[in-house]
Amino acid sequence: MQFISVREFNSSPGKTRAALKKEGKLVLTNNGKPSMLVLDIVNQDFEDVIDILNRAEAMKLLDGIQLQAARGGLDTLSMDEVDKEIGDYRREKRGQ
Repeated sequence: MQFISVREFNSSPGKTRAALKKEGKLVLTNNGKPSMLVLDIVNQDFEDVIDILNRAEAMKLLDGIQLQAARGGLDTLSMDEVDKEIGDYRREKRGQ
């Protein structure tokens, strides 16, 4: 995966598009730190891409919940607890 600075992304759009077409995805950096992921979705169904990203985000959230539960000595969470955690996360994300 190629890393490109935000400055280079803005100043050389042709080069950026070529790299994106070749790689399929780019990581944009800001002050040397990864800050954005750019995906080439040409020839892909946009709704499918969004669905895949949403599923990945949900899986990451679930992994975090399971890790917290394991650290707290809990082996499982009830569906109500999972729903509450997801709701809390969504509210927090909307507030940003």
